[in-house]
Amino acid sequence: MVFHYPKLSEVDLGIVRSPGPGLGNLLFPIARALIGQREFGGTFVHPTIRQFKVGTYLRGEKDKRTYGGVIRPRSGDEWRAWMQSVRAPKVEEGAPVAADGVTICYSGLRRQFHDIAGRRDLIGAWLRENTVRTDASSAPYDVALHVRQGDFQVASTEGAGRNVRQSFGWYRLALELARDLLAKRDAEIRLFTDGDARQVQRELDVEQLTIDASPNALASMNSMSRARVIVTSRSSFSMWAAFLGEMPAIWDSKMNLGEVFPARKGLDHFV
Repeated sequence: MVFHYPKLSEVDLGIVRSPGPGLGNLLFPIARALIGQREFGGTFVHPTIRQFKVGTYLRGEKDKRTYGGVIRPRSGDEWRAWMQSVRAPKVEEGAPVAADGVTICYSGLRRQFHDIAGRRDLIGAWLRENTVRTDASSAPYDVALHVRQGDFQVASTEGAGRNVRQSFGWYRLALELARDLLAKRDAEIRLFTDGDARQVQRELDVEQLTIDASPNALASMNSMSRARVIVTSRSSFSMWAAFLGEMPAIWDSKMNLGEVFPARKGLDHFV
């Protein structure tokens, strides 16, 4: 038996793991492990999602990013597979596997969305089936608006880095383009943010805006993926929603999107 193990942190105790990256970045090794299991057979190892996290508490963020209660717990069979995978000899992703009884470890970002292009259905199905307390509705709506704040910083220079906040002025321009793409001036806009939603709503000062009420981050991502158009932040969280929903997306033109996200003809728009 070959085990396909998403290694999300250096220390994985099964119930909890040491601190790791944000949810969007955690999904890359999970996705590649799913693809590995589909291509080569063997057993996908249900990941340990819950992590220790201190910085989010020190910063007073709404989303503490411990991710407990985001993915369903392991079943008995999945616990047995996890324990077997921990004891088995380990090989890194991409190494030749000559025999059964080994664990292939999938870790890090690698080439991000370039590695998983064309596998939206496989990955999306797993996320929908394993998300805890997801939105029961599957109905589309007009615009998903993702305003990332939290650990993102205000840019000190034009076009600086990916982990920076976009201005509220940029979001207002992007929403105008979203309305144009939909040919709908009264488009329904749903706000997704890890910041103070009421403050963001006041700063944006746009009509027809409601605040997402999803119970956890992964449920929010699934909900974002149902929009007809998405206005993105610079985070991989937005990229995942655009990848899963395969809808038109509006991106910051100062970001080098192609480094991590394959171009989608007719779907990617820049402001």
